[in-house]
Amino acid sequence: MSLTRRDMLKKGGGILVALGVGCEFLSSCAPLPPRRDERELRLSPGEQRDRAIDNLFRMNLAVRKNERVLVFTDDQNPVVAREAQYVARRGAAFGEIIFFTHPKTGLSAAEPPKELWEKAFGKRILEQIEKKDVMKRLLQKTLKDEEFETVKEIVRTNRTDVVDVVIALAWTSTLHTNFRKLLTDSAEARFASLPAFNPNMWQTAMAANWEQVAQRTIALKNKLSQALSAQIKTPNGTDLFLDLRDRTFSADTGLLDKPGRSGNLPAGELSMAPVEGRSRGKMVIEPGINPGVKEPMIFEIRDGRVTKMTGGVGYASWLESIFYKYPQARTIAEFGVGTNERAKIGTSVLESEKVLDTIHIAIGDNSTLGGRTVVPFHLVFILENPTVEIMFSDGRTLHLFNKEGALLS
Repeated sequence: MSLTRRDMLKKGGGILVALGVGCEFLSSCAPLPPRRDERELRLSPGEQRDRAIDNLFRMNLAVRKNERVLVFTDDQNPVVAREAQYVARRGAAFGEIIFFTHPKTGLSAAEPPKELWEKAFGKRILEQIEKKDVMKRLLQKTLKDEEFETVKEIVRTNRTDVVDVVIALAWTSTLHTNFRKLLTDSAEARFASLPAFNPNMWQTAMAANWEQVAQRTIALKNKLSQALSAQIKTPNGTDLFLDLRDRTFSADTGLLDKPGRSGNLPAGELSMAPVEGRSRGKMVIEPGINPGVKEPMIFEIRDGRVTKMTGGVGYASWLESIFYKYPQARTIAEFGVGTNERAKIGTSVLESEKVLDTIHIAIGDNSTLGGRTVVPFHLVFILENPTVEIMFSDGRTLHLFNKEGALLS
């Protein structure tokens, strides 16, 4: 039986482990130097964890001794909270650490509580925002554009009060928030978001060769510049059209080492916000790789929004409650391509969306990707075994994956 690389991914890595044993046997017969990944396998899980955390400070975020680093978590998951505390303790060797725990917010893209804002921005900035009587609307994401510009100016004027680096190890993501945008865009802080973090990721996606991830992701971005649209199909019935006209892909390389950079970690994806109101077709959501989904679901998509859901009664009911409260959460918000060779399917969506040779589609907020939808909700769905045809302005077409399911190089 012939197995593709994607078949191996679906096996959860078991075949790759078996192949690794064979390679180890062969290497014992010849005096070849060990490869980088073989040397890493000799480290204990604790040593791999420490190395990845050190690289988080040293390489991903390039923290310097005189910089202030805010590490924060929430109280939703005690495992993640303890991991955040360990990261903060180890990070003391690299910079001045500020650690903070806040009550859970419950939804990704929801603004964190005001107490965390004070830790990040300082009392003076918050007092000036309060004087403008906009803090409540800032937290609710209902500010008018001109009001938000006023807040941005307050932050810019007092940027020396703001922390230099933020490591967000809360259960829910704060990447798609005003909190993050003001930190990076107005104060030029570096921001790493690690939502729903699974400690096993220190041995998988967070152990990536970040230079290689960056090179692969940026090369793909260059190849997809001037893309007009994407037609996505999967063997289980997904058939989705996305309008990409005049939108720019964002390369999430994991290298957040320059002023104002932000991204999720583990990293390794190319993503963009499709044009609102233009996506159409259907998307089949599979269980197993998409947490909470217990049976296949079909999303019907019209005019850029999820208009109907079939299957997954409990999950669909939960989503309908979100849509009732936040109608804009129906928006097809993101098209992403995984580029991290160390990422594995099965730990969390955060890692699964980075797996090399997979794609993902998100609904909800897309404002941080260059879109116009602002809502305190962002949910990603992984699609396996896709075929993706990209159309360009000059009439060219490009298939994103080859016949074996591997990403173009």
